Amino acid sequence: MAVVSELGETWNTTAGNKTVTATPALDDLIVVVHGGSGFAGADNSTITDDQSGTYTKIGASPLSTGGGTAGALWISIRTALIPSAVSTVFTATNDGDTGGGLTVLKVTGMSRTGASAALQNIGESTQTENPPAIAFPSATLAGNPIILGVFGEDNPPALTAPDGFTETTDTGWATPTSGIEIVFDSDGNTLSSYAWTGGALADHNEVGVELDTSVASTFVPLLMVI
Repeated sequence: MAVVSELGETWNTTAGNKTVTATPALDDLIVVVHGGSGFAGADNSTITDDQSGTYTKIGASPLSTGGGTAGALWISIRTALIPSAVSTVFTATNDGDTGGGLTVLKVTGMSRTGASAALQNIGESTQTENPPAIAFPSATLAGNPIILGVFGEDNPPALTAPDGFTETTDTGWATPTSGIEIVFDSDGNTLSSYAWTGGALADHNEVGVELDTSVASTFVPLLMVI
């Protein structure tokens, strides 16, 4: 069974790169939710770590529009399992932001990495339903962890997580007024749409990923010598 937990987070009103320093376990899969306010045009946010970690960005959610925050949110998945259980610096390199950060999650019990670790994902931009909701293309599967994030224009969002989910991040910053909420469900669920309750986010965007806990094929065809 795959289990999600938080390694650490940094979110604030300062522009530029953000880091989290934490010690993962050997063979953890790292999933990072990252973004912030002030993104536009070619501005971007990318994740690396000092164990030579590279990440695949999935589930991109473009800008929310209200209040001048120009908020953006992404999920990035490490392209290999953690090779060593040592103190590791996880870095979000941000271009053009006015504030933001990253939440670093670890997932135990995974064999797939990078894009292969995402069974399905969704990014929704410029949303106005209140409270927020997110809908995957298909119903998620029991036993597959789910990670969701919503960025909006309240500090903090003060949302209540969807049923069965654990809240890991509910914070924000003041200039401009922005908020981030991140939740996960290690056990998986069998719905396609998930809704928060409470809060008052009138303009927001969301990202979500269902992780694939199946074992990647290692089949190697035999060559016949004649």
